[in-house]
Amino acid sequence: MSRAFAELDKPESSERTSAAGANDVADPAEQPAITVIEVIAGIHRVALGEATVGYVQYTGDRFVSLLGTVYNTSVEVAQTLSLDAAVRRLLLA
Repeated sequence: MSRAFAELDKPESSERTSAAGANDVADPAEQPAITVIEVIAGIHRVALGEATVGYVQYTGDRFVSLLGTVYNTSVEVAQTLSLDAAVRRLLLA
């Protein structure tokens, strides 16, 4: 077998870089923090960084996700059985 054919039979080298470089990966430190603070008994304010995303209200047997920056005008987007799930549903709305 000639040397040219031997080179073709080799598996691709690991020196080749992928399309996504090291700088393309998101840094978690750059992501705005999600904060959940109980502002009134049973009502939690959900913020992404400094911006209010909405509120989660505990109604006794479920958590209601309310989308909007002002509690009085926010709109219901989900009802769940846990605070964690209610916050996730609010952030996905």
